Amino acid sequence: MSWVEGMAGMMGGAPAAGGQLKLAVMTGPNTCKIGNLNLTAQDLMFADHLLQAKCTKVKETAPGGGGLCTDQSTYLPALAAGDTVLVYQLSDDRFLILERMVKSG
Repeated sequence: MSWVEGMAGMMGGAPAAGGQLKLAVMTGPNTCKIGNLNLTAQDLMFADHLLQAKCTKVKETAPGGGGLCTDQSTYLPALAAGDTVLVYQLSDDRFLILERMVKSG
């Protein structure tokens, strides 16, 4: 059994015939477009770490005389319009957003 078949079984479906990994562009925080195909939140399932900002480096600075700390942490943002994502079609009406894709450099 391939990882795709295993994932499909866990998600309660079967892989789409000839299913492939594809790149899509997010058109909003929970919508995307693959070519001319517009997908809505009802069509999509997301890896949960993509839906909220995630802290990648914690840094707080306290004033010299005391007081409230200032958050200078680094965050990876939630998905937004313009992000490129890796998509797998699980069925005719269900697509998995697996990961955000970026170019190196």
